[in-house]
Amino acid sequence: MPHRIFTLARLPAALVLLARTRPDLPLTLVLLARTSMVLSAALIRLAQSQRRRLAVVVVLGCASMPVLAQTPIKVLSGFPPGGAVDILARVFAERLAEGAGRPTLVDNRTGAGGLIAVEALRAAAPDGATLLVAPDANITVYPHTVRKPTYDPRTDMVAVAYLGHYDIGFGVGPAFPSGDLKAYLAWAKADPLHANYGSAGAGSTLHFVGLMLAQASTVELTHVPYRGVGPALTDVTAGQIPAVALPLGTMVAQSRAGKMRILAHTGTRRSVVSPDIPTFAEQGFPGLQIDGWFGLFAPAGTPAALVNRYNDIIMKSIRTQAVGERLRALDLDSRDYSATEFAAVVASDFERWGPIIRASGFTADSQ
Repeated sequence: MPHRIFTLARLPAALVLLARTRPDLPLTLVLLARTSMVLSAALIRLAQSQRRRLAVVVVLGCASMPVLAQTPIKVLSGFPPGGAVDILARVFAERLAEGAGRPTLVDNRTGAGGLIAVEALRAAAPDGATLLVAPDANITVYPHTVRKPTYDPRTDMVAVAYLGHYDIGFGVGPAFPSGDLKAYLAWAKADPLHANYGSAGAGSTLHFVGLMLAQASTVELTHVPYRGVGPALTDVTAGQIPAVALPLGTMVAQSRAGKMRILAHTGTRRSVVSPDIPTFAEQGFPGLQIDGWFGLFAPAGTPAALVNRYNDIIMKSIRTQAVGERLRALDLDSRDYSATEFAAVVASDFERWGPIIRASGFTADSQ
């Protein structure tokens, strides 16, 4: 628009010049040329004003554009380095950085069995700059273990991506003599003082595997909560605790190194990674078939378009050979779920765990 106005404003000057060089022109044309000079000045002022307004609009528009490309994505992990949650957080933080074109970092908010990180997510702004990698226990189990949960997974967070399914293994270290699961239970029954098992936190799915094993076998097993998988693995391989219930894939390397033995796992069939490890069902405990998973979450209110974009980045990365190998190393089975499909899994598991936990009599309030 300003360009057109300047073009019109130049016409009167051209007429005046023509009048001066052509004295034979009619007087009316000369008067018209001089009169139009006044209009020309007004048009020029109008064009300059509109240019200034346009510049202001452009500046304000640029200032109001989101600076997402410069804002780092923070991926929260509620567990220390060495465990599956931390490994997954780092693997997918790298893929998010590549896919979203934004710097990404992992923030370990350890403690309280991962709950500190969940609380940090709940308090974060729903702008896509804060995400959480968490095990199912933090999302679908914990709220059933306390009288007044501090968050509700149905309203305080949004499911973004399903990172992988895992089976839970029950393993022993050098503190337990050789034998299978039945031999361990016989040993634990004979020596209840040392019949302890560790997990990555009280009120976790891992914790409940040991509790359900104790109920099914009528052998008292005392739970010892740890601040993550790494510390529990360190203690069981050092003989500080006789047994642990942990994600199967996190124990495979230690088992192959001869530092511990995995007696059973919660899968419906033997693991492809470790086909020599029997399931609980094979050994007389069919009730211990439990699915576990890890997921990526965002604060409630995060725009659906952003959630779907992150889901797309994660799902595409899972299909790559590099990420697929990392997941298989953790004995994780990936599933190509959309954000909506993953949200349905979360809702279903939340409803499933309520009756199980109430029947167990466990409450985190008494711990």
